[in-house]
Amino acid sequence: MMIPEAVIWFFTSVLKGLQVHGQHDGCMAALVHLAFQIYEALRPRYAELKTVMEQVPEIQNDSLEQFDSKLLNVTLQKVADKRRKDHFKRLIAGCIGKPLGEQFRKEVHIRNLPSLFKKDTCIVAAST
Repeated sequence: MMIPEAVIWFFTSVLKGLQVHGQHDGCMAALVHLAFQIYEALRPRYAELKTVMEQVPEIQNDSLEQFDSKLLNVTLQKVADKRRKDHFKRLIAGCIGKPLGEQFRKEVHIRNLPSLFKKDTCIVAAST
């Protein structure tokens, strides 16, 4: 049995590792798998892990509630492991690190962009 502070530190450290090294596919796969295993194994005994998950950037609380209820309900745990892992990965997507070139990218939105070519509306008069 671990003390709750140790469990929180352990899980938070894995999420921080994802934030720093998540841009590399190999690291991301291993760390997501580890975070999933930790949450799946320790969440039934430590409710504090849910509060850590609620602090993940861009997390959808209703989706977290749904995932958590399926995890804690023994009859609903029969969902395929792959589906649960994918759901977990979508939940923590906000803390997965991005390459440096993408971290501070701003979306460019140009409103009322003038057309490149002007339409000629000249009418040529036909001689009769």
